[in-house]
Amino acid sequence: MKIFLLLTLFISPLLQAKVWHSQSAWTQESSKEFSNWIASDEYNVNLFQVGSKWENIKTDCADAIIAAQVIFAFERRIQFSLQLSEGSAHSITSDSHKFDQIQDDVQRVKSFIHYLGESIGTEGLARYNSYPIDLREIRPGDFYISRWKTNGNFIRHAAMIKEVLPTGHLVLYSSTTPVKVRELEVREGMPLHVLSGKPWGFKRIRPAAMSVHELENYSLNQYDLLNQVGEDSFFPRVIDHLKVEEDSLEENLKRRVRNLCSQLKLRNREINSTQIYLESIGHRCMNYSEYDEHSTPSRDKSLLNGIKRLLYGWKKIRRSNSATELSHELTSALDSILRKNDSDEARLELRKMCHIRLKLNGENLLYDLKNFFDLSMKGQISSHPNDTVAKRWGAPSQNTSCKSFY
Repeated sequence: MKIFLLLTLFISPLLQAKVWHSQSAWTQESSKEFSNWIASDEYNVNLFQVGSKWENIKTDCADAIIAAQVIFAFERRIQFSLQLSEGSAHSITSDSHKFDQIQDDVQRVKSFIHYLGESIGTEGLARYNSYPIDLREIRPGDFYISRWKTNGNFIRHAAMIKEVLPTGHLVLYSSTTPVKVRELEVREGMPLHVLSGKPWGFKRIRPAAMSVHELENYSLNQYDLLNQVGEDSFFPRVIDHLKVEEDSLEENLKRRVRNLCSQLKLRNREINSTQIYLESIGHRCMNYSEYDEHSTPSRDKSLLNGIKRLLYGWKKIRRSNSATELSHELTSALDSILRKNDSDEARLELRKMCHIRLKLNGENLLYDLKNFFDLSMKGQISSHPNDTVAKRWGAPSQNTSCKSFY
């Protein structure tokens, strides 16, 4: 009998572990508190990076949004529920005992997050776990989900709204594919792709067991607006709903440069991370899954196309009367990329706006958007993870003999 009681005492904490013990359900008030948390410094680009309490959580775009919701719910002991597919029976909650064998609270939550990431993606997040919101009520903690076709295949992306700027533009945080531990990417402005209709668009987490009439700021007005004004005017009209002050051409162009700079810096961190991984595997050729995780073709194409879009717009602006509104510093910087001003002064203004420090072939140098653009147009930038750092950035170096998988 004593032995039985001792065994019961020993195993009962694990049997009753759950992911965490909840003290309340997710309510509309929880959503407001979640919004405040997302807007705070606690939610930042390094949330899943080494040194954070939540380090080593692997994410793609939907995972990063769900992970933030789970972390918030855990730290406030709010029950969290996610519907995995159509039908209320197909769901998992923080009351699950799937992770009882993990004794550490934080590690148990991390395993829960990874399980959810393997079980649901952007489709499930859009269709079963969120609801469309009134465009005038967009706030931090809401998110944007879109789906579009490229080469006949559907591509999906989701981004968390970190901040609504006074000009009506958004600060968006997101992860991407493939699933891995990464710093969140920051974008200022509007998302890159316009929603195609329901269930995509600006969404908010949907508390379990709430009817449509109970959902705060529930609205279909974004779909009505899309039908009324079309794709080209949709985001400008969203901005009109949100802004409390007018945007300026100067700030608009600087925001675009900041977005491109963020991409350039993130590419640098990805390449440095790849070099550390290569050292850990003795610089052998990567297999398909490793190549898929560490190569950067989509990232490189996105950065190049972003610079092209900036220059296309700049060409039109510099021929118009609007160019006189802009500062000499900004004009010089953009003309430097466009090759309309090759002076050292113009290049310096560009590097004041954005540069990274690299060591290529033994030489320390400053590398800017013009470097990346010019070398990309010459086909010298490499996305192959087995190439040298110099080759990745377009400097002279021998091509790797390792296989390219795509």
